[in-house]
Amino acid sequence: MMNDRETLAKEWHSARESRGLPPSRLPPGDGGPYDPDMERRVTNLETATSKIQDTLNSMQVTLARIEATMATKEELKRIEVEVAEMKGRIAGLPSTAKIAGIVAIIGAAIKILPWFSHY
Repeated sequence: MMNDRETLAKEWHSARESRGLPPSRLPPGDGGPYDPDMERRVTNLETATSKIQDTLNSMQVTLARIEATMATKEELKRIEVEVAEMKGRIAGLPSTAKIAGIVAIIGAAIKILPWFSHY
């Protein structure tokens, strides 16, 4: 007499066969794992998963540090306004040509002033 597991396995294999699918790679019954190297492969996957988790944890710490020092939209807007104000002030400063002209006028006035003191 077959137990429920054996019956289910036979039904599974015949259903695959009736649909034209290749036979299952797993042996029917309690024959153990199909791949005798499965334990090593699972251990490798667990190790890799552990390394991935460590990397993700490290990335979370780094992102938290970046987020803590990152400027907000409001801070960026305030800086933008300050830069615009500085540009306006710089535009209002006299240019080199204006300064040279003022120096020339002062120099000419200093040269001419002694003439006026003689008269």
